[in-house]
Amino acid sequence: MASHAADTGRPDVRTGNGKEKEYEVLLVKDSEYPGYAVLCPAVGCASQGDTREEALDMIADAIAICLDVGGLELSQDHDAIARMAAEFEADGCQTEKATVKPADWDRIIADCAAAIARNPDDAKAYMERGGAYLSKGEHDRAIVDYTTVISLIPDDAEAYCRRGDAHFNSGEYDSAIADYDAALRRDPYYDIALAGMEAAYVGLWEQRKSV
Repeated sequence: MASHAADTGRPDVRTGNGKEKEYEVLLVKDSEYPGYAVLCPAVGCASQGDTREEALDMIADAIAICLDVGGLELSQDHDAIARMAAEFEADGCQTEKATVKPADWDRIIADCAAAIARNPDDAKAYMERGGAYLSKGEHDRAIVDYTTVISLIPDDAEAYCRRGDAHFNSGEYDSAIADYDAALRRDPYYDIALAGMEAAYVGLWEQRKSV
């Protein structure tokens, strides 16, 4: 699932490390839509997930990414969660407060490496480690792990899509388009892959125009 960062408009504390803290987040479930939205107003980011667990994992990634962005500001508006909850509940949504720590990608990589050492065919561990590498900007390593997932589970649309993301972030737009296409052939309704393919075509056009 996708996540994004946004300016809170209430800068108070400049980010330094911040990764050892726990951050309060708001889970939102709308009965008309599947899955959960999740917001962290202190950092100014939001994400979503098909399940509660996935939504919390995604916001942990988003918070870590935001804290790594130079110049980002933290907000100390402690009433933001309560105001957001009241607004969503007034619209008929269910809300839940939770706390999460930012994702620790080095720990995730180490844990996945240990899991792979125990079971070299652990596709989930390769997928998770690939995600950590992708978040760290180590795109070549992410590509290797996603390629391993594809060798283990050839019809895994998500692995193709994520490998496409790694190629896209490396400026390898032709390879990204091929992977997004492979993902969509396995799941024609995969909106993240569709959005990625559109962005990759734009990137490819701009790349060729500049030559």
